[in-house]
Amino acid sequence: MLTENEKKVLKIILMAFGEEYSINQIAKQCKIAPNGAMKILKKLERENIIKPKNIANIKSYKINFEDEKTKSILELALISEIKGRLKYRYGDIKQLKELVDACIIFGSYTDLKKEPNDLDLLLVIKKDKFKEYKKKSKVIYVTMPIKIHEVLQTESDIKKNLSIKDKILIEILRTGLIFWGNNKIIEIIENEYQG
Repeated sequence: MLTENEKKVLKIILMAFGEEYSINQIAKQCKIAPNGAMKILKKLERENIIKPKNIANIKSYKINFEDEKTKSILELALISEIKGRLKYRYGDIKQLKELVDACIIFGSYTDLKKEPNDLDLLLVIKKDKFKEYKKKSKVIYVTMPIKIHEVLQTESDIKKNLSIKDKILIEILRTGLIFWGNNKIIEIIENEYQG
């Protein structure tokens, strides 16, 4: 199993999208001590999940997609505990799972300390499922106690937006909570790494 800090570190490295993070930057982003970050990075490096890259006297890290177990570990790292009001919204929209490859909730609704006015969703959907999705989502969303803002993207839309380093999409991926489709998100990011 992964600790919460290991999950944070892996997510930061996975969602780097071309940025190079040093140990101190990873520690700062994850809100952990640099020594703690270094221990985690060494463990992940020993397990061949990440690869180090030396830049002068600083090490940065990348995900090692060549190792067989990496994707499984990343899927675990992206699993989030769904609690509080998020549990209710998951219950509302899980009916869309058969039509939507991945669902990421983002924005103020993910902060349980805030009182949000709306629910922001990034949905990865196949073009041929769009009409059916619109029909079903209309029925579901009207029963929900909060306004829904959806960002619909096909897999190719996301790939295109990642290739041009779309800041909004990258921010959603970095800070959002994946309701389902961890494997689809990892697959898309892996393609971006190799692209």
